[in-house]
Amino acid sequence: MKKLLLLIVLLALGAGLYWYWTHDASAPAQAAANSDARALTGAEQTAFLPLVCGGASGGSDGYAHNCTSLPGYPSSDYGGAGTGLGITLTSIITGHLSGATADEAYVSYQGSFESHADNFGGGILFKADGNGGWAVQKWVQGGVLDGCLSLNPQGRAKLLCTAGSTGQGETDTVLQTQRIPDPRGNNLLAASDLRQSMDPNANCGLRTSAGQDVLLSIDGIARSGTDYAVQIQYVPAAAAEVACKAKSFSAAPVSKTSLTLTWDGSAAHIASGFNFAPSS
Repeated sequence: MKKLLLLIVLLALGAGLYWYWTHDASAPAQAAANSDARALTGAEQTAFLPLVCGGASGGSDGYAHNCTSLPGYPSSDYGGAGTGLGITLTSIITGHLSGATADEAYVSYQGSFESHADNFGGGILFKADGNGGWAVQKWVQGGVLDGCLSLNPQGRAKLLCTAGSTGQGETDTVLQTQRIPDPRGNNLLAASDLRQSMDPNANCGLRTSAGQDVLLSIDGIARSGTDYAVQIQYVPAAAAEVACKAKSFSAAPVSKTSLTLTWDGSAAHIASGFNFAPSS
């Protein structure tokens, strides 16, 4: 009996030593899976804000905080570090962002110091410092990635995003795949709504045939099982043809629907059944 107990103890000890030798306790844990964009928690706001907003105080003019400096920001791109630099941290994406094994976070923001050309905002890439904290890697002007969805849980993150801009009555939206920290995405679908521009019939000029539908906007994206649902607004071809001939496109009936997007691991596929006219 004693020999049996001794054998069991030795086997257990051997198994423990084997696990220890084959598992380096000093190796850092793998970062969490690539995440969708989401709102920051209170703890995350507390952790990230001081790293990018020196002298943070209560906000004004619609911004959550005012800063006296913007650590790490390209100083030549705003008028000095003076007071009243407004900023709001809007969303966060975590995971392997700039590389397949990186442990990083990307925080989107709106800022009073950003131009209309950059949609008044951007993003900030942070790298885990190995001690439970974060370090600023790069500010990406114009790189707002609110509402993006992760396409792959591991490996370097790839994201499905929507983006938009408005100017002189024209509203443009795009559906694109993105990699951080590059602010330029690969467009999958583009929409233009010119009804509020100086020429309310301008969308008609983009149509090259009577059978073309007019995609006015890409309103959002959501997960749908293993696929993605893309919400859009459009004017059907028949209605567009009538409205364009009558020079009354701004009054054309608008339809809403959802397109299904699938991701095969390397490329996106949209099953639309539509023949959209080019965007502006």
